[in-house]
Amino acid sequence: MKRFPFVLVTVAMAVTACGGTSTGPSTSGSGPSKVASIAAAVPDAVKAQAPFQIATDATYAPNEFINPDTGAIEGWDIDFGNAICKVMGVACTFNNVIFSNIIPQLKADSPRYLFSLSSYTPTEEREKGGIDFITYYKAGEAWVVKTGGPTVNAAADMCGHTVAVETGTIEESDAWGFMGKQVGGAAIAGDKNNCTVAGKQDIKVLSFDKQTDANSALLSGRAEIMWLDQPVADYQIKTSSGKMKLGGQPCSVAPYGIALVKGSPLEKAMTDAVKYLMDNGYYTTILKTWGVETGAIKSADVKLNDNSSTGASCVPSY
Repeated sequence: MKRFPFVLVTVAMAVTACGGTSTGPSTSGSGPSKVASIAAAVPDAVKAQAPFQIATDATYAPNEFINPDTGAIEGWDIDFGNAICKVMGVACTFNNVIFSNIIPQLKADSPRYLFSLSSYTPTEEREKGGIDFITYYKAGEAWVVKTGGPTVNAAADMCGHTVAVETGTIEESDAWGFMGKQVGGAAIAGDKNNCTVAGKQDIKVLSFDKQTDANSALLSGRAEIMWLDQPVADYQIKTSSGKMKLGGQPCSVAPYGIALVKGSPLEKAMTDAVKYLMDNGYYTTILKTWGVETGAIKSADVKLNDNSSTGASCVPSY
């Protein structure tokens, strides 16, 4: 069980319960309620599985994390997920799962989880592997260093340094991909090592099952650079008491998507619920509560398997 640890934390006991706990101001008093037309789109066979089990990697504050005082899973993804469940008229339970284990468990023959809200970036590889994504946010990748640490303005500045990433993330594959390699070091046929081209040493990639361990590696000096999603980087810097700073500007801004098994019967109801929350102000309220509103999207941008990105790319195609 060492590779599959999980903590079961119930944050929505019934459809009338509050929409999850929060370290910010409570929004439950004006939160959404069941929308009959959307709830009707949830097949009866799926409703029978309530409370719906949702997988999340609760080491990625402020998106999803464990409140150290209560042990509850919190974050803006959690608040948003609870709101989706309310609109669909079902009870939901969040489960803390190692990030790299979530997709395999979604695709299991007898899956424990119906879907995942865990800061997923939709990619063609993940979609070809049997997962669909419903867009609900956008975020870039960001480099973080200790105050006084190396200057990082571009991916090439990682060369010759030790970089901490979370296992299974886009940042992990991009760090290896910049060197023309697959995760773990196998060469990508026809690709090049951009560190070698720049006349620099390779990146030493340190992968951790939990983002919190990657954070610790940077602070302890085991890693010189940390690479992670922008809202999480911003939060780590804000709560580091001046020990961390942003390196360069976030790049490869891309959608976040709710992850479901391809063709899930929940796709229509969930898509409609996401759009409803956006069109009626609940989505914006949640994002503002957590200070992550810069990544907000409009309901017209809610799509299935949107792999588009905007702005500068962090690394060349590989």
